[in-house]
Amino acid sequence: MQTRSVIEIAGSGIHLPAELIIAGYWASQTGLVIFVLNGVTPPAVNAVLDPIVVTLPFSIPGVLYVDINDEKRVREAVLFAEEIYAATRAFRRIAARCGIAPDTIESVGMAFSKLDSRVLLERIARRRSLAEAHPASPIAIGDRLGWRVADATGGSRAQFANVR
Repeated sequence: MQTRSVIEIAGSGIHLPAELIIAGYWASQTGLVIFVLNGVTPPAVNAVLDPIVVTLPFSIPGVLYVDINDEKRVREAVLFAEEIYAATRAFRRIAARCGIAPDTIESVGMAFSKLDSRVLLERIARRRSLAEAHPASPIAIGDRLGWRVADATGGSRAQFANVR
């Protein structure tokens, strides 16, 4: 699966970047998001996400946790990501050693606006394509009401509902 975003989640003492974690999970509706954990444990991230996870479908790609010290997994994550957000210079150096151009790595501060706007635009595009690609028209079949729906290839199929 293509990785949508890699986001470094760096802890500072007992404070977690909860808003960033939530934004990353929200963005995972449209593709896998990898959290590179730097001084943060998976249970701490789970504590932030637990109330949010139940609000979204379980069928979304979701998030994957990778420890910053797991060189192999961090390398795989950054090499196949569409976008990378770093919180620390240490993570930027790691990504650069993996061959990522430093100017393509953005600050986690940019993640909020980019992830939110991208999710919104992708949802709008998906709704438009579904509405345009699948026009429906009612048809009567005996004592049933049916709907003829054109699929994306131009073919059609009928879906029925009982009418009494």
